[in-house]
Amino acid sequence: MSESVVPFGFEPLFLEEPFTARIGPLYTKRDANGYRLGFFAEQSHLNVEGVVHGGMLATVADQAIGINLAHARDQRTDVLTLHLSVDFIGPAYVGDWVEATTTLSKDQGRIRFGNCELRVQDRLVLKASAVFTALRGQPVTTTAKG
Repeated sequence: MSESVVPFGFEPLFLEEPFTARIGPLYTKRDANGYRLGFFAEQSHLNVEGVVHGGMLATVADQAIGINLAHARDQRTDVLTLHLSVDFIGPAYVGDWVEATTTLSKDQGRIRFGNCELRVQDRLVLKASAVFTALRGQPVTTTAKG
């Protein structure tokens, strides 16, 4: 959406993953708590009811948790989702800036845990929790700027 202004400090998130690249652009901002992800809801993100599709929201939550686990403590480790649990709280509409914040419960070792909230301003849209596995000896395929 060309009339939308990306919030200060957010930069494009470039992913080498074909699926995630299709749903973008996604943006990221690194702060003291890790990486925040965000996107502007576009027409292509909507379901038949005219709200952002749950699959889009779940994908962003999955990406947010995964990126934070992969880069926690300045690590550079590929991770794969083992389990994702999502609670849809409220809708997001075309033009909304949807922002993901993440908290990590366990960010080292083979099995890692994290949680995510997606919000439109102060309004909670989604809560998610996930379990990831770290892949040993694999190169990182995402580049998060920040």
